[in-house]
Amino acid sequence: MSESTLPWTELYRPTSLKEVVGNRDAIKGFNEWLNTWFRKMPEKRGALLIGPPGVGKTATTLAMAKDAGLEIVEFNASDKRNKAVIEDQVMQAATQETLGGELRLILLDEVDGLSGTGDRGGIGAILKVLSITLHPIVMTANDPDNPKIKDLFKVSRVFRFSTIQEKDMLNVLRRIIESQQVHVDDVVLEYIVENARGDLRAAISDLEAHIKGGMTSVVPEFASRDVRRGIENAIRRLLMANNARTAKMVISEVDIDHEKLLLWLEENIHLHLELPRELEDAYDALSNADFLIGKISINQDWRLLSYVYDFLSAGIATSRKTTSFKKVRYTEPTWPLLVWQGNRRRTKRMSLIKRLAMTTGVSKKRIQRTHLKLIDVLIKRTPKIRVQISEWLGVKKAIIDGRG
Repeated sequence: MSESTLPWTELYRPTSLKEVVGNRDAIKGFNEWLNTWFRKMPEKRGALLIGPPGVGKTATTLAMAKDAGLEIVEFNASDKRNKAVIEDQVMQAATQETLGGELRLILLDEVDGLSGTGDRGGIGAILKVLSITLHPIVMTANDPDNPKIKDLFKVSRVFRFSTIQEKDMLNVLRRIIESQQVHVDDVVLEYIVENARGDLRAAISDLEAHIKGGMTSVVPEFASRDVRRGIENAIRRLLMANNARTAKMVISEVDIDHEKLLLWLEENIHLHLELPRELEDAYDALSNADFLIGKISINQDWRLLSYVYDFLSAGIATSRKTTSFKKVRYTEPTWPLLVWQGNRRRTKRMSLIKRLAMTTGVSKKRIQRTHLKLIDVLIKRTPKIRVQISEWLGVKKAIIDGRG
């Protein structure tokens, strides 16, 4: 197997539009818009690509630009993209002609991340650039409902990207393992694809982790994939918010346990908050939430839970007053989360044992000795059977998996 220091998600970006999978209608329309530039300047000089993470928005743009022979000037979410930067650097790239008179493509990745005080005026500056640019400007966004980008809809061609079909994802994964000269059972690939839920980037990351872990025929245990992605997305959107109302809405829309959310925030907020005052306010909010969680645990006063979520949403989001939002890689909490997850798994496992005992009329002791092992074997061989087992027992799939 060949080795590389780069993650596979970077190594296997399409080098040509022919290699791009999924979203054929959106890609066709986007390609037609870009080709218009070679004949005349279109009425709408910007294209807005909207869709969830990992569905090929950026990859499509880069591949299309390469096919067309365009120079690419990219500003991604890791760069500072406030009003001053956009009016200076982006404006310069957009309004200056190249020496040979060729077009260049300007890519503004994740424009829905332009929120918060540090980025104030960023969208307005983009609108100004769009009105006078001499070159095509392509913007990507994850959240179509973000009010920050509503004005971009009016002046841009909008192309909506959706999750990628499983058959397309399987083809990509097979090309990868062929290039890496390894064999992976189809059942493993199918399980990885199913868990990725249309996110090709997530599927490639899981495949890489599975192979580098030395496993090619054992069905992987990615029970926390959906949970992890949900938490990471919630944290990202939470730190994008610049007011309490938006922050509380973000947290209300996702199913995240308050204790787990607290641990993830504690582990990662320092990546977004650079100033001492911001960090102090954020950790004060975490401390207050933790104090209330303790009160709930002791007194079972669940009326306090709404205040916990206030501290974990509005308290955290409003702490970012100056630092610009940036794209970062989150890390999973260390031992506190592992202890918490272990306790949750044991609780779920006991729930499964009790349910099996009630359904089959067999003792709990025998269930642990025989039935659980059989269920584990069945799931490893046929992952989709989890649905049938959960319906038969009348429990959630999470209990079958032993997840917290």
